[in-house]
Amino acid sequence: MFRHTKLLQFEAKPERPDPYYARRLQELIGGAYGEMTVTMQYLFQGWNCRIEGKYKDLIMDTATEEIGHVEMLATMVARL
Repeated sequence: MFRHTKLLQFEAKPERPDPYYARRLQELIGGAYGEMTVTMQYLFQGWNCRIEGKYKDLIMDTATEEIGHVEMLATMVARL
């Protein structure tokens, strides 16, 4: 269902550590309307979708994209 490659789409490396910016980015991951919340909502809806086909695929594809967003943000927080 999911495929993970170790290559990042864009190689962004900060010039210096910035804990304030890292904290702000971390809010995007786990806040009330953060990427993890959205990811879990799409996964829950996709797994509970009773109709097989294009609608379930659309929901699961969106959930997979959201997982990628979480990974990108987490990588940048770790680098900061």
